[in-house]
Amino acid sequence: MSVGDQLGLDDNSELLDQARQKWPAWVATDPRLGVVDNFDDLRSWLPTVDHEESDQVLLALAMLAAPDGGDDVAAAAALAKCLLPGACRLAGWLSTLPPREVFRDSQPVMAGTWSAVERVDELVASQLWIEVRTFKWRRLRKVAANILINTRVGVLREVGDFFYVSRADRTWANTTLVESFSAGDLTSADGGAGYSAEMPTERVTGALFHRPEILADAGPEQEEPTATEELLELLAWACDHDVISPADRYLLLCLVEEADRVETRRLARGYGGLLSNEVSSRVAPRIGVSEATVRRHGSRTVRALAAAAPRKFGHDE
Repeated sequence: MSVGDQLGLDDNSELLDQARQKWPAWVATDPRLGVVDNFDDLRSWLPTVDHEESDQVLLALAMLAAPDGGDDVAAAAALAKCLLPGACRLAGWLSTLPPREVFRDSQPVMAGTWSAVERVDELVASQLWIEVRTFKWRRLRKVAANILINTRVGVLREVGDFFYVSRADRTWANTTLVESFSAGDLTSADGGAGYSAEMPTERVTGALFHRPEILADAGPEQEEPTATEELLELLAWACDHDVISPADRYLLLCLVEEADRVETRRLARGYGGLLSNEVSSRVAPRIGVSEATVRRHGSRTVRALAAAAPRKFGHDE
């Protein structure tokens, strides 16, 4: 099911039928909606005008949809329908990420019975509806941009993205999960914990973005820490000792994650390809800075870690 299907906004939607019926009355009440004669023409009209003009129409719908405005659920459905293209792009991006990197704080799912795409669509749809119904129409004017940005932030916070969780709850963002069964782990078909030799019983907050990674129990056959464990230990120590900031750690984890997904052609440049142009271009939009800023701050962070590493490993505190 798509984001629109999750919201019940297909061609047979009862709420959209109500919007079609109410459209003439809405236009009579608010002339800003008079740009089209019928609601079904609105979605094709929006891309033909600039953002300022389209936001005037969307603002009228947002006011009708808000509980402190018209409190009209049909208007909320109409507004959500207009914003579906942006919401679907967000869902599409999230769906490309590995499930275990996405659903840090999500509820357990049944092994072999779930769809990452469907779960993402559910999260995006629910957050979009919340943002549509709670848009601050008395103060804000950029309707599409604000709702879609807040939807993205809400979904990333819901699935456990370290940066957005830390802005809302720094304690939870830095919590280490050590229960043998934690939210997000797979369960067996009968509802019990489906652990086996291939599914170890502990996990810690530690994958890229501070998402969980399943780790094997320490034992005689696994005495050496993994590369991920060593990296996370070093970054935690560096933050605790003010070598780097939490923002620097987040940037570095983003770089490592993206570098793992692309083929690095020039290992001699940019710390083994970590600061390559392609990696920087992938990370820049995720943290809202330019590619040059990504490379500059990334280089500074790596240099700081390199300078401090002897102190860390020479006499571990």
